Amino acid sequence: MYHQPLLNSLRDAVKHDTPWEYATFGKCLNEEQVKEIRTASINNTGVLHDGTRSGYKDGVEKQNHKLREYITNENRGKYPALVSFIREMQSHPVRKEFAKLVGNKDNFANSYVRLEILNDNQGFYLKPHCDIPEKLISSLIYVNQTGENVSLGTDLYDEKLELKHTVPFWHNYGYVFHGPNKWHGMEEGKQINVERRGIQLNYVTFKTDWKVYE
Repeated sequence: MYHQPLLNSLRDAVKHDTPWEYATFGKCLNEEQVKEIRTASINNTGVLHDGTRSGYKDGVEKQNHKLREYITNENRGKYPALVSFIREMQSHPVRKEFAKLVGNKDNFANSYVRLEILNDNQGFYLKPHCDIPEKLISSLIYVNQTGENVSLGTDLYDEKLELKHTVPFWHNYGYVFHGPNKWHGMEEGKQINVERRGIQLNYVTFKTDWKVYE
């Protein structure tokens, strides 16, 4: 049985209100989960760095979609520890803690979990944007075992798109938020020496392989 630190991490989360409300939490991944994130083989050949994750070129959406690594029933055998993390997210206790942090009133009932392994390389940036309403939480957990600069964390902006804060790119450290007008991204030109790894986790209203428990 894997050691599962997520629940306690969320219970110890710290709330912030600048430039808008979000929460941070640490020591949320176990060693097996970190290892799976670090060793995931993600092909970045041909990835389009256009300030979005999906990539848009010549009017065609989601140029990078085939290069993104979501955890699914198809590839779950490669990621047993991260499937265990998804099981935690499906559970009532973890959903309750996330709900407290973002003000969700029904603990994400009837939603689905989506988890993506991130492996950003040099040239990656994200234009300031707000997430789609289908995402009931927006959350990243960083994995930094390559000595990357802490400035590689997510940048937070006010409604004038002025940079106000960067969530530090500390190892095994994450953030979560939800709501409109929460502009975030990653400034262009930041130096990624080796890799910018982590996971992106969401409760979403659209179907994935991981519906939350009843």
